[in-house]
Amino acid sequence: MLGTVFLVVITYCFLGVFLLGLVHRRKACSLSMSVALETVNSGDNGELLIKNNNPGAGRFWSLPAILIRCELFLKTKDNRVIRHFAVPGIDKLSCFSVKGRGVYFGEQDNFVIFDAVGFFRLILPLQQNAGPRLFALPSPSQETITLELKSGGTVQRSDTKQNKSDELIDHRPYYPGDDPRRINWKLYSHSPLGELMVRKEDSQSPPHSRRIILIDTEVDRSLYTIDEGRLAVDLLCEYVLSAALEFLTLGMDVCIGYNGGSIMGSLDGETALSVKDLNTALAWPAAVFLPISIDLPNVPEGQQVILFALPRTISSITPAAYPTALENFFMKRRQGTDIIFLYEADSRRIAALEEAARLCVSTYNKRSGVYAEKKAAFARGKT
Repeated sequence: MLGTVFLVVITYCFLGVFLLGLVHRRKACSLSMSVALETVNSGDNGELLIKNNNPGAGRFWSLPAILIRCELFLKTKDNRVIRHFAVPGIDKLSCFSVKGRGVYFGEQDNFVIFDAVGFFRLILPLQQNAGPRLFALPSPSQETITLELKSGGTVQRSDTKQNKSDELIDHRPYYPGDDPRRINWKLYSHSPLGELMVRKEDSQSPPHSRRIILIDTEVDRSLYTIDEGRLAVDLLCEYVLSAALEFLTLGMDVCIGYNGGSIMGSLDGETALSVKDLNTALAWPAAVFLPISIDLPNVPEGQQVILFALPRTISSITPAAYPTALENFFMKRRQGTDIIFLYEADSRRIAALEEAARLCVSTYNKRSGVYAEKKAAFARGKT
């Protein structure tokens, strides 16, 4: 008797899914799915709009225990996934949870018919464009970290007057915004600290200084799991956003760069990132798990850089066969760079992260023109 009941159930499920697939196949092609809100804050809800472009085709009727759903499938470059099922309808809105920061892509949505028991499943693909469909924006960190920048100073100029000097040997420190063609490279090559200097007879900085912030999203698998690595990169983006907003309040222009991307923001000072642009820019960085390495963008000569990175072990600092993005960056760069090794202060691996950060600071501070420091930070929402 049990075998007969099981056979009846499985036959019904198969025939029900197959029959509804034949009936709704053409009507499914008239469906379109779009994300109503392109940008949302991480942790908020997104909205999915399901539209029937042929309302005259009738409703999607079903059978008992046979379900019909529209499936939204979005994924970031570091494999964060949003998977949401909604009942098809005419111009119907459906809310879904956006738990993780990132830029979500989805080339294909699905019209799905399946039985409640889970024996059979029929999928009809609904094509979408290959571009980004959802930007999950980071929130600024609730706490701020003190940035003691040493590569180029923090002075903001308020005029563009010429400051001439009769003594050709009189110099001043290089400030962000100075013309890199006027840097005294001979003096730089003899400077033990690797500081950039500009002759005083040259013009001072333009009215707005500029900060280039790079985010190294490479994650050491010996210190972080995959989920922890994604959250650690989120932490970097939250604190970078706080620092960038502070620079904007000081009248500085901010440019953002990350592994595998170009520098966002104008390096010539003609256009600058707004607060909205900064939020969108910081949705793009995605965790890269070593030994896979994706290079940081190149920075023009003479531009000062603030680089946020995660701690890594000595094997990741000096890899023999596969140089990391940070190593490749310093192979090409000679100007001063501030590196902030940021890690979560309440992590379950706090001792290992502190030791790795200390090792990174000790190692990179031995390089000419590099100023490294470690910073412990709290994850958003924790105290």
